[in-house]
This record gives sequence, structure tokens and C-alpha cells, in this order.
Amino acid sequence: MTKNKLDKAGDLQGLTDNPFGALAGLKGALPDTAPSPAPAKPVVEIVRPKADVPFHIQRTRKGGMPISLEKRPGGKVATLIGNVQGDADALLALLKKKCGAGGVVRENAVEIQGDHRNRIEVILREYLV
Repeated sequence: MTKNKLDKAGDLQGLTDNPFGALAGLKGALPDTAPSPAPAKPVVEIVRPKADVPFHIQRTRKGGMPISLEKRPGGKVATLIGNVQGDADALLALLKKKCGAGGVVRENAVEIQGDHRNRIEVILREYLV
């Protein structure tokens, strides 16, 4: 089998067909600036009142959520939510339902089985904004 090779012995002239050549004659008729974009639509933000949430989570000193991961014997992990004030059982029920995992309340912390740090942070920001 022979491979087809390109003929490189051409006359080395550039392309003669310029698709933008017709625009050169219209240069004076074209507008100088682009049209202004349409005004942006206002963003509607839904804010839930804190009165209907029976729990509160005190943030850390840097302003983040007190969510951590604890490794257990046998390769098990648990997500811990600290600084829980109010009804921790309501928070546990909400997180168990949203994460689809088991959990328990211990002192002022809630433990959820598995690594759910990202999901729990999104849920808490939704309810505590």
C-alpha cells in the first residue's frame, strides 16, 4: 500500500479568494461601534425568614460553616456539624432526609454518616441565609 502524499511543489502563492474582500468597499457604510447590549434583568433573590427555622448554626471565626469530616475505625467517615443552637433534632431530620443517610445528635453537634460536606453546606446556606 502506498500512502498519498501532498504535492509540495506548488507556486507558493497565497490564497486568492478573500471572503472579506467585499467588506472593504463597505467600510464607510458600516457603524463604528457595536450596538449596546440589552439591559440585564434584575435578579430576584428569595430570602426565607429565620423565624420558621427552629435551629441556628453559629459560624466560625472566619465566617465559614463549622462542618468537618471525622474518620472512624474500619474506614467509616462521618460529617460533623458543630455549634448547633436550638432544635438539633429538627436539623438532624432535615439533613437525614436531604442526604439520604443516617445520623445522630451528640451534645451541640450533629453527625451524619458519610462524607456529605459539600451537600450539607449548600443545604445550610439555603436555610440560614
